[in-house]
Amino acid sequence: MKKISRFPILTTVILAVLLLCVTGLADEPIHLTWWAYSDSGDAPAALNEVLARANAISAEKIGVTVDMQMKTASQVSLDLNTGEYYDMIFTCDWYNNFDTNAQRGYYYDITDLIRTEAPALYEAVDPWWDIGTIRDRIYGVPMLKDLGAEVFFRINSDYYEGEKGLTLPEEMDFADLEPLLKMYKEDHPTEYPLYLGYGGLLGMYQTHERIVGSYLVIPYNRAGTPDGTRIVPVWEDESYMEKLRYLHKWYELGYINPDAATTEDMPYSLRNPIRSGTAWTGYKGWSNPDVVGFNVKLVRFIGPNMSRSTQQGSLIAINAAASEERVKACLRYMELLYTDRTFRDVLAYGIEGRHFYYYKDTVIRTPLASDEYAMDNFVTGPAISASVVSANEQLLADPDQWKNVYEGYKNAHISDTQGFSFDADVMESERSVLGALWSNHLAELVTGTIDPDTTIARVREEMEKAGLSKLQEEAQRQLDEYLESRK
Repeated sequence: MKKISRFPILTTVILAVLLLCVTGLADEPIHLTWWAYSDSGDAPAALNEVLARANAISAEKIGVTVDMQMKTASQVSLDLNTGEYYDMIFTCDWYNNFDTNAQRGYYYDITDLIRTEAPALYEAVDPWWDIGTIRDRIYGVPMLKDLGAEVFFRINSDYYEGEKGLTLPEEMDFADLEPLLKMYKEDHPTEYPLYLGYGGLLGMYQTHERIVGSYLVIPYNRAGTPDGTRIVPVWEDESYMEKLRYLHKWYELGYINPDAATTEDMPYSLRNPIRSGTAWTGYKGWSNPDVVGFNVKLVRFIGPNMSRSTQQGSLIAINAAASEERVKACLRYMELLYTDRTFRDVLAYGIEGRHFYYYKDTVIRTPLASDEYAMDNFVTGPAISASVVSANEQLLADPDQWKNVYEGYKNAHISDTQGFSFDADVMESERSVLGALWSNHLAELVTGTIDPDTTIARVREEMEKAGLSKLQEEAQRQLDEYLESRK
């Protein structure tokens, strides 16, 4: 019998093993570092488990995984300044300011790569790319969510519609709240139907775009008019002043608690029939009676009003120091966030069956989610590509909610300021004094505790003496110069 050498077989095995090793290395996912927003800096308890689920999907589909690191505003600022490395970073108007840091050169210019490397991503964001654009170059990918400010009364529908037989509208004027307050007070004379803390009604200031502090503004209802770029003191926003006058009237009628201007914490244990909040049409987050204590009807009284500030609620930017290979990996990852709902839902809501479950084309979050994965979904990607959330199986959200929201934006007041931001290094001493003068009475104004017309007449005189007109002129000069540079 002919003896067969084992060496060719051994060589073949070795080559096969080597080939597997090389192939394995070639198929190794690109691992990205993602800095995400956290108010406290703490990560959700189940973050690592959730990331493991998400990474398994993204590794298989696009060859990319991530390490998400939660950072506070101060942490992200420090790490950016010291040059710590990241690949992707959460940025917006109110945290890690996008416009400022893009202009400082922190973020990669993805204008040329976005269409070739992630065409589905480009199409998903279109026509909203201007949100992440500086001087016609794209530095950030908008994570589309609610882009306009809409403010709602959160009304106890069990009482008003169930017990009293009313039909609450989808929208009402601020003044229309008065008969509802009167009705509740008559039935509950020892209670306050509009119980407020020192911050007043949440979102009420969304009648104007703030330019300097909360006292130099541009009213949204002037957008598209010759006054759409004219900066005025806040008391020249008649819509806002009207609301302050009503609050004072309601305070005197006993509809607002007497200690509102000094109350720091809203007593959510009380069954307050009317509150307010900023959300979007169709939102169900405040509607669960097991949480709130009663069924809630949202009735809009402001908006939608839109500015670059409201639009920039969530973006993801890429490190300007990243290699092109890693930039392409980031773009593929963001494209997956927009195009794969199962993947998006994992990062938005956690582990299916543990933190949420699907019900009739919507998501219902479990009680365990608040303990283990209380993550705002705008932090981890676009809200519009995630499944919508229902309060429970009886209070279902509309699966087409975002389509309806964006349809409503066609009627929004859109600011004419084109993303202007006042130079905060200018007139610091004057701004400090003026801010203090305005803040001295703000809590009393927004809670109705004092007469707004009498008080503002006095405050206006004090602020004029402290240089208000000079600051107003400087802010207007900056805005005019900025708008001219955008032409």
